[in-house]
Amino acid sequence: MNPLKVGIIGAGARTIVFCKFINQNPDKFKLVAIADKKTDKAHFFNHSFNFKARIYENFNCLIEDDDIEAVFVSTPDFLHVEPTIAALRANKYVYLEKPLATSLDDCDKIIEASNSSNSICYMGFNLRHSPVHEKIYDLINQGRLGKVTTIEANEWYYGGKTYFRRWNRLRKYGGGLWLTKASHDFDLITWIAGGIPKTIFATSSLSHYKPIENAGPRCRDCSFKNSCQDYYDINKPIEDNEFDELWRQLQLKMDQNGDMSPDLCLYNSDKDTFDNGMAVIEYDNDIRATYAVNVLAARTTRQISIIGTTAMIEADMEEGKVRLTERHSENTEVFDLTSKISGTHGGADYKILTDFYDVCRKGGQPRSGLREGKLAVQMSLAARESADKNLPIYF
Repeated sequence: MNPLKVGIIGAGARTIVFCKFINQNPDKFKLVAIADKKTDKAHFFNHSFNFKARIYENFNCLIEDDDIEAVFVSTPDFLHVEPTIAALRANKYVYLEKPLATSLDDCDKIIEASNSSNSICYMGFNLRHSPVHEKIYDLINQGRLGKVTTIEANEWYYGGKTYFRRWNRLRKYGGGLWLTKASHDFDLITWIAGGIPKTIFATSSLSHYKPIENAGPRCRDCSFKNSCQDYYDINKPIEDNEFDELWRQLQLKMDQNGDMSPDLCLYNSDKDTFDNGMAVIEYDNDIRATYAVNVLAARTTRQISIIGTTAMIEADMEEGKVRLTERHSENTEVFDLTSKISGTHGGADYKILTDFYDVCRKGGQPRSGLREGKLAVQMSLAARESADKNLPIYF
């Protein structure tokens, strides 16, 4: 079977994951073109991964390329709509990074275009493909927990502090972290709960990354750079993390002087989102869930605990183990998935990109579609509204 010929729209951090996968799986994908307004970023990927892809400044030129069968849309969140609709109208397969869009109206525009297209729009909810969460989903559907009553999901994200120097810090670009970050987890929790959300109540705060007098505006200019624990030297190679080093090199291709400077001060940057938040969700099937996101954590992982009437589950995505404890006997079974969690997002990125290839080449439906994408956006916007108003939001 021939590899799927693909184009990538948007040369950012997620593009590193796509290019690495394409480079390691030439039997599945062949990169034909990359489009980005800043073409030197696109050229960076050609050089870093030894590709010979065509480079376009305008995404429409990429979509009009007859050699391309599928498109990865990896633009900032607020720019998802136009390239996705254009690709669907051209009947290209589309892999769309989460979230679907930053407003419900834009979600509907993409859904309408998909309904009129002969191709598939695959929603990039990779957490549904992490080996840890797949095992949890299977155990629940096997009836091992009895009736699920509560779900507690925690996202700890050490690297999330970088959001406060990136476009993610501003709602006009990403909807705030309740959307650009939590939409992942709202979809995951809803998938596991198997119900429809009825209410959501959220609270959040910018507890730490507040303005500091005389700091910044960039790390390289800051008088506190020798004492600040968040100091980032963009010119210093990162030797122990391939992804972070590629991301650093890509940042050197970006504007170094504007309000999106790669080493912008985390504290003094303009922002209208939070560094920690919590949401409580009630579903129509008598399941309650909590979700906490905190970018002040000392390490990065997702943890989840699920209590049913006959057993409970505890799991850590980065540790790769799922522990099931029976309620009455207290017997414990540990499922060790550590051999399957290599790579980004606990092994999920490799699996979802493989599934995208299979859906395009062999048929079938995506594990996560546009209906789920819109629901995650709806939940995210409701959480944002709830936190703003300090009121529960009813669906």
